[in-house]
Amino acid sequence: MKPLYLAAASGIAGAALAGALLLAFPALLSGRDEDDAAGAKASAPVAQDGMVMLDRAGAARAGIRLVTLAPSRAPAIRRGFARALDISALAAIEAEIVSARAALAASQADYARQHALASDEQSASVHAVEIARAQALADQARLTAAIRRIELEYGPALARGSPQALDQTVRSLADGETSLIRVDFTDGTPPDGTVVQVGEGPGAAHVRLIGAAANADLHLQSAGALAIVRGPLARELGTGRVLPVSMAGSAGESGTLVPRDALLRYQGSLWVYRLEPGGGYRRVELTGARPQAGGWFAPSGVRPGDRVAIGGPAVLLFMERGGEPMREDD
Repeated sequence: MKPLYLAAASGIAGAALAGALLLAFPALLSGRDEDDAAGAKASAPVAQDGMVMLDRAGAARAGIRLVTLAPSRAPAIRRGFARALDISALAAIEAEIVSARAALAASQADYARQHALASDEQSASVHAVEIARAQALADQARLTAAIRRIELEYGPALARGSPQALDQTVRSLADGETSLIRVDFTDGTPPDGTVVQVGEGPGAAHVRLIGAAANADLHLQSAGALAIVRGPLARELGTGRVLPVSMAGSAGESGTLVPRDALLRYQGSLWVYRLEPGGGYRRVELTGARPQAGGWFAPSGVRPGDRVAIGGPAVLLFMERGGEPMREDD
C-alpha cells in the first residue's frame, strides 16, 4: 500500500493534510508567542486506540465535516462457502461410459445380425442369438451403472444431458477452463438455477447452481448444490480450495446508508470515524458493509442518526497513528 500521503489524495486536499500535520505537532511551530503556543497545545489532537480527540476548530482546519447517517434497507444476504471438487473420479467414470457405449453399440449390432440370420436363413442357431442378446443386455447394464455412478458420487445434474455434453464438460474441467464446485449454505440449499456470487472483490464470479450434490456436508449437515465456475477464477480454484459464497435473500434487512466520502479502508476492513457524545472521533468498523445506490449499506457498526466524519477520515487515521505513515501490510 502507498504511504498515507498518497492514499488520502483521492478525497483530501493537500492543504488539509498540511493542516493535520500542524495540528498533530504544534511543538514544531516556531515564531509564536506564549499565548499562541498555549492555544496550539490546547487544540492539538489527542490520539488513543481507535479514538482521536479533536475540537471543532481543529476539525475545520483539517477539512473534516460531519454528516448525519440515514436509515436504509437492502436485501438480506445469505452467506455460505464453495469448495472446489476433485474431478479425477468424474473423468474415470466418463471414460467408462464412453467404453460402455461403444461395447453396447457393437453387441446390439451383433444381436440384430444374429437375429436376422436366424429368422431369414436359419443360418444362426438359437443359442447364438441368445448369447448375442445376453451380451447386449450386459453392456446396457454396464452403461447404466456407469451413469448412476456419476449420480451417486457427484449428483444427478452431471448425469443429465447428452454424451457430447458430458464429454465437453469433462474436457473443459480437465483443461482448467472451468471448475466444478460444491456450494453450501447453512440455512438451506437454494433451488436449481439460482445465481450466487463466488469469492469477494474484483475477482468474484457469478455462477448458476446446476443441481443438488450427491452427499450432505458432514459438518454443516447441508444438502449442497453443484455449480461450474468459468473465467479467470476457474483457473485459480485448485482441488479443495474454499471460497465464500453469497446471494440475495428474500427478506429485507435494516441498516444505515454511509456516504462513500466517510469510508476508510484500513487493514483489510472498512471503517468510519464517528463523533462520540463526549467529543472526539472513534474509528468504527463496518462489518458486512456492501455498496448500494448513494453509498454503502452498513448492517452493523453504526446506526441512523450517528454523525460521522467526511472529507478527512484519512487525516484522522494519520493523527491516530501519531503521524506514522501507512505500511505495506496495512
